[in-house]
Amino acid sequence: MKYETFESVFVKQNKNLRLALGTSILLMALNTFLILSDKKYFVLKNSNLVSNKPLLTWACEESFGSITRGSPYKDLIEDSIINELKKSEFKVSADEVLSVLGLKDNLCRIIVKGEGKVRSFLVSFNLNSNYPFYYKVSEINETEINLSEISLTKESK
Repeated sequence: MKYETFESVFVKQNKNLRLALGTSILLMALNTFLILSDKKYFVLKNSNLVSNKPLLTWACEESFGSITRGSPYKDLIEDSIINELKKSEFKVSADEVLSVLGLKDNLCRIIVKGEGKVRSFLVSFNLNSNYPFYYKVSEINETEINLSEISLTKESK
């Protein structure tokens, strides 16, 4: 093989490799931009993740815990509740979470223990696929706790 032939083949292959490299870099940059600009943290539409409700119980525990700590998460709690928390404090001692149960698509029960008391709360959620975690707390109500619920939480621990 002559040098001129080798050089022309090399230049041709080099152009093809540069084109492939440029295309892959462009696609990688586009993919990175789409990932970073997306507001959703989980792929939720038509997913078993939502129908099995582990995200609901997680959102219930995290949002309630953030409220009791005094630093509510904006991604998990409606603005109206955050504004209300700024006006008046929500004082609940929650040293230990005994149970978190998903009751309906938008309702969960959380049972906490603190200061020697066991308390139960019903937490309602608004659902929207535009929310970062699909759920946002819309209402919290304290409910009475039955002795059967206390025994169930002891068995589950």
